[in-house]
Amino acid sequence: MTQFILLLRGGYEAYEGFTPEQVQQAIQKYRTWSHNLKARGALVGALKLRDEGGHRLEIQNGQLVVDGPFAETKETIAGYFVIRAADYAAACAIAKECPVLADGGSVEVREIESEST
Repeated sequence: MTQFILLLRGGYEAYEGFTPEQVQQAIQKYRTWSHNLKARGALVGALKLRDEGGHRLEIQNGQLVVDGPFAETKETIAGYFVIRAADYAAACAIAKECPVLADGGSVEVREIESEST
């Protein structure tokens, strides 16, 4: 099985104005999805990233350029899942189940390059 990383972008802006109970219900969707992935043997690991902050560092013309914090939440990586799947198509099928898509976010699917020994 090949490992893939699913980078979740945006989606949490849909929760603005939610009560604490509504936020917990929304979080439960991710817990349930994670549990199901684990039960299928597809989940390697996952973490939520902080909503606030975040910077992208680049060198342009020999100068350090700092981008962020990001004004648009759709640019922000909200979290990630590392999964196992038979191939890219299977990884995309798993990504299509991600709750972030129902909340207006997106999922980037990237294969993790295996170490050659």
